Amino acid sequence: MCSATDMAVLAGGNAEVCFSKYGSYPVRGKYRHEMALRILLACMESHAIRHKRYIVPVISVHMDFYIRVFVRIFTSASTVKSSPLKFSHVYQCVGCNSFHLQNVGRINSKDKRNIPLPNFCPTVPQECSECGGKFVMGGPIWSDPIHDRDWATSILSNIRATSGLYEAYAKISAILTSVSEELPNAPLFVSLHSICATLKCTNPTMVMFHSAIRNAGYQISGSHADPLALKTDAPMSVIWDIMRCWVKLHPVKSQPENLPGSRILSQEPQLQASFSQATGGLVARKSPRFLPNPEKHWGPKMKAGRPLKILPIDKL
Repeated sequence: MCSATDMAVLAGGNAEVCFSKYGSYPVRGKYRHEMALRILLACMESHAIRHKRYIVPVISVHMDFYIRVFVRIFTSASTVKSSPLKFSHVYQCVGCNSFHLQNVGRINSKDKRNIPLPNFCPTVPQECSECGGKFVMGGPIWSDPIHDRDWATSILSNIRATSGLYEAYAKISAILTSVSEELPNAPLFVSLHSICATLKCTNPTMVMFHSAIRNAGYQISGSHADPLALKTDAPMSVIWDIMRCWVKLHPVKSQPENLPGSRILSQEPQLQASFSQATGGLVARKSPRFLPNPEKHWGPKMKAGRPLKILPIDKL
């Protein structure tokens, strides 16, 4: 078990400090808390492989104001050679916040030994194909699954059977429920509110957006790190095409042509989205995924041992 409380560093507030401590550059996107988890896992893996060991995450969570990961550690000199396949660089557009991942390593299909090789040049162009903005690079981060969904589901069923033994049952149940529903092979996530803010359009409901993704042939889920998160295996081009179709049904006001949203909407969608109710979509939630704060003005407190500085009344 490993915990990290320096979220200002891991979330991108001090990128140079994060690189010096964890060996990765953070990107300040809506997914910054999940990226913090993946930076921590990448740091642990990079230290483990120096000793012919590798990690397998059991559960990785962001809660309250810190992150905590649980991993199993195994020893295998041959398996550590595949570690480059677990790391990826993140390319995020500075205009529309579209992001793309590229693995550090690749497998040569012509080599039967399956030995990882350095990957080719970046898959992203110099400018974003959606809005024409530049890309900023972050990482490397852990891009393999960060949870063991089978383990989370089994533990969740066990604690539900003995819920009276846990004082913090509601919180444990909420986290494990969210974790058990996450897509395992969808690193990072998008925020529907952020996408709509870029286009300056009204928000489709979560059910409608989930249905549009599923009707396009892709998977989608939420995330325990953010109640507004949308984890999906659909590429960013599909997501923007869905929003272009949505704007055609719900037009927006005219806006300057040099804005990222205007450039995105100036392109015709290659995919005709369907917002009809899809099977296997969102269902009525019988248990909460996110709990309210336990008290008013709840948050990080002052560092221990630091006395309060009280000013005289005449100087207030």
